[in-house]
Amino acid sequence: MPVSVSAGDNRVLIPALKRPPQAVADSVRLTFSGKAFATSWQVVAYVRPEAARADFQGRIEALLQRIDGQMSPYRADSDLTRFNDAPAGAYVPLPLMLAHVIRQGLNMAHLTDGAFDPSLLEAVEVWGFGARAVPEGVPSPQSLTGLKNRQDWRRIDWQGHGLIKPEGVRLDLCGIAKGYAVDAVAQTLKTCDGVVAALIEIGGELKGFGVRADGLPFWVGIEHSQPETVVALCDMAVATSGDTVRAFVHDGVRLSHTIDATTAAPALSGVRSVTVFDAACWRADALATALMVMGADKGLAFAQTHDVPCLMRLSDGSERLSPALESWL
Repeated sequence: MPVSVSAGDNRVLIPALKRPPQAVADSVRLTFSGKAFATSWQVVAYVRPEAARADFQGRIEALLQRIDGQMSPYRADSDLTRFNDAPAGAYVPLPLMLAHVIRQGLNMAHLTDGAFDPSLLEAVEVWGFGARAVPEGVPSPQSLTGLKNRQDWRRIDWQGHGLIKPEGVRLDLCGIAKGYAVDAVAQTLKTCDGVVAALIEIGGELKGFGVRADGLPFWVGIEHSQPETVVALCDMAVATSGDTVRAFVHDGVRLSHTIDATTAAPALSGVRSVTVFDAACWRADALATALMVMGADKGLAFAQTHDVPCLMRLSDGSERLSPALESWL
């Protein structure tokens, strides 16, 4: 999970900028934090003195509650749950934000040939990574075969401002919704009078814009990287997918919450984590999941073809950087 650190003598990555942002020397540093999406969030913002008393905390909390109320697969009252619980063949109208994120998820599924798949909620649950209690042990091969036959994002059918519910398909947007929320908070702050820079973090996904009052960028470190790596997160987002937090060991094998749709089981790609940088946090979030599923060779080939800056930590302890990220050195 990326965390804020000082650049120091570590490996430093700096993305190219069309024009450097301007510092506001008298800007005031403010911090806000809270809980959302079953995780924590934090914002560090630099604002002009006359805007320092605005209710940024309230605005952020209200926005995150709206997103969670639409996109949480774990809330019985969310719009996503309303779709997931609808009978097969039913038409389910969707609010605009949720419809937008589902479209982004399906576009990413198409781009990655299903390595990112938003239709895997049932597989997430049967492996014990969802909110529902599951029996002891791991799923049987027979049950996984049934899952693979039911789950297919290609069967999702749009109609007007909603979806026709395919039989057996239940959506999980956890691989994209946090990134979308980071982008939404950043966009909200950019439109607030007096905000000149901010670093937004939700459950380890980050986005920064502008620079601090001293003219320095927001430095962000990539955890467990060797050598220790810091990145100037200016007009850029970062997301990491890995097996550090949500995982368990079965028969000596570490199984993470990242599900491979081809097996309906945790991905066994030889990759411990993938960190992706992108201007949009939702895209970095989804691509990190997809590259984790693809594995090193296929994932790095994809990253080279699509100019994706990424860093992969492999199971053998080595690291590999995509050409786009190497250009930041």
